[in-house]
Amino acid sequence: MTTKRRKRRRRRSSRQETLRDLCLLGFVLVCAVVLYAGSQSVLRSYVKKHDDGRILSGVFVGNTDVSGMNRKEALEAVQKDVTDCGAVMVTLEISEEKEFEASLNELGLSSPGLKDAVEEAVEYGKTGTMSQSYKLIKKAQKKKLEHRIPLEYKVEERAAARVLSSRSQVMLDTPVNAAIVQGPEGIQVTEPKEGEVLNTEQTIQNLNRFLNEGWNGKPGNVQAVIEKKDAPVTAEDLAELTDILGSCTTYYGDSGEGRLKNVESGANHLNGIFLRPGEEQSANEAMEPYTIENGYAEADSYESNTVVQTMGGGICQVSSTLYNALLFAELEIVERYPHSMLVSYVEASKDAAIADDLLDLVFKNNLDYPIYIQAVLADGNLTFNIYGKETRSPDRTLTFISESRESEDTEGKRFVATENYIGYLAIQSYAHPEITAQLWKVVTENGQEVSRDVINYSQYMAVPETYGVGVLSDDPADTDKMNNAIMTQDEETIQNTMNEILYGPADYTDDTGNTQQ
Repeated sequence: MTTKRRKRRRRRSSRQETLRDLCLLGFVLVCAVVLYAGSQSVLRSYVKKHDDGRILSGVFVGNTDVSGMNRKEALEAVQKDVTDCGAVMVTLEISEEKEFEASLNELGLSSPGLKDAVEEAVEYGKTGTMSQSYKLIKKAQKKKLEHRIPLEYKVEERAAARVLSSRSQVMLDTPVNAAIVQGPEGIQVTEPKEGEVLNTEQTIQNLNRFLNEGWNGKPGNVQAVIEKKDAPVTAEDLAELTDILGSCTTYYGDSGEGRLKNVESGANHLNGIFLRPGEEQSANEAMEPYTIENGYAEADSYESNTVVQTMGGGICQVSSTLYNALLFAELEIVERYPHSMLVSYVEASKDAAIADDLLDLVFKNNLDYPIYIQAVLADGNLTFNIYGKETRSPDRTLTFISESRESEDTEGKRFVATENYIGYLAIQSYAHPEITAQLWKVVTENGQEVSRDVINYSQYMAVPETYGVGVLSDDPADTDKMNNAIMTQDEETIQNTMNEILYGPADYTDDTGNTQQ
């Protein structure tokens, strides 16, 4: 056999072996594909069979066990737990000796990613490979699965800042601004003092960090961030502000205890406001929040066309007094609202109503120099002085004239609860009709009128003759009885309830002439 033949035979044999190997490999691959497809089909069928829209057992969203729940049930359960967490108290630590508490509800707790977290829980074990899903389902069935989906928590910055500032302030040696005072030798400027302030931004960051780093839903401690700061208003700022640009005084001395406290607290919050040219100030923002911690109490206030007990009742006298002082200073009034009914301390259209986040008095320093607001409380009188640098002619005078038109007189009586003891029944205000009013600003120079302009319009509801009824008692049940009687607005019912509480059930004679008790 020749060498060439042997080589051809070897090549032919090698090709046959390669072909056999390829065929065998192809067969193995086909079998593997068939087996894989079959196993995937079985797994897919198994996963689909157990995909009933319910969350796998052992899955948590935050601290809420959502095992076996559908999407709607899980969403409601997690939302309820977040709401319940609002009652949890957090202790803010100022120092080893100083701390204060606040509930998460007060701080504006929310969970912005709640719906996404629930959706992730619903989809857990139903995405990814069939093998992964199968293993998770089997693990859940054996009660061996534990998977926790983090839930983001955060506090609302504005609400938290209000609570943190008001509760920490009484514990801090806060900076003291330079102030304008009336001394024995005339107007004087006091020196400012450095003090402690709460860094609300960093404290809120600490709160959010506490809530999102393994929080278990229980009360805990958070460090409040305190800084040393100079007073923002210096003696140099006030040095040239020696002229009173506008002033107004109203009397509040015959108010009930709660209203007295509110007028004085509101005035003190506005005292010392310093505005540079172009700056604006909201009276409501300066006085709020209307809480016990911030110096307020419950007292009468207007709500629609009725008098009700609210926290901070009476602050409208503060804003109205300030409004009139601002008018004489000729500062720009950005926002002002009348009351629904006439008030007793200023004329129609000279009032400025305050209702938390609804009605406000906002003003702007439109002058070329800074202004300083001083509140003075003395002998039951509230006075606001607006200090600045007088640039107006001494021959120029301002007069504000209230002009009103009345509709027909009202009839009937109205009864409102007061802070007096049961037995008190006295007229609070006489009836007045519906009133439309406007306020004129009249400017004269050298005794001659140079301008007369309407600066606001006001509408006041008709009000019947109003009587105050005392509801205070050492027995809360008696107070409830009087309040319920007042709600009827029936004079006979109110009088009978009052007499029954004071003197006991009264004897009376029925239609048959028999004495009943």
